[in-house]
Amino acid sequence: MMKKMSTSTVLAGIALIGVAGLYYLHFSGKSKIAFVRSNELVYGYEGMKEAHLLQEEKTQQYQANLDTLQADFQKALNAYQQGLSGFSKEERAAKEKMLAMQQENLKRYSAGVEESVQKNDQDLTQGILNQINSFIEGYAKTHNYTLIFGTTSSGNILYGEPAIDITEEVLKQLNEHYKNPPKSDDKTH
Repeated sequence: MMKKMSTSTVLAGIALIGVAGLYYLHFSGKSKIAFVRSNELVYGYEGMKEAHLLQEEKTQQYQANLDTLQADFQKALNAYQQGLSGFSKEERAAKEKMLAMQQENLKRYSAGVEESVQKNDQDLTQGILNQINSFIEGYAKTHNYTLIFGTTSSGNILYGEPAIDITEEVLKQLNEHYKNPPKSDDKTH
């Protein structure tokens, strides 16, 4: 029993020392802490805007292909319905089989397009977030930040002094970095 009590006392002491250390670093001027408004940063990023435009173009191309397939199916269906009375049983069965296959292909293509659009969107978003996170890491090191928080709609940070909100500054430099990336291994932010 005594051993458990001293272990928990030691752990509480370590936690207290850790908090005191962070407090000292923050208020001694040796650390810098800031936050960015994550949604504004992500959606204000030129890379995100460009990626969304490219994704939209792909989606429109998929939709144009889907519209063509649907129009072809509709033409085939109309032709079948118009010639229905003149078909023999064998012709009718063959045309119905062909229509069923065409309709099934249309459904598969549509489902594939939807899945592809979702996957592309997820990959695009993850890629953009990776770019932003990498940039912020370099930015923090270059500007001697110990910690940069990101606010989200789920409420990670409920309030922050406007003086430590660096969203606009980071967004400006992030977009400059996007428009004019460093030439080699230069990661100056």
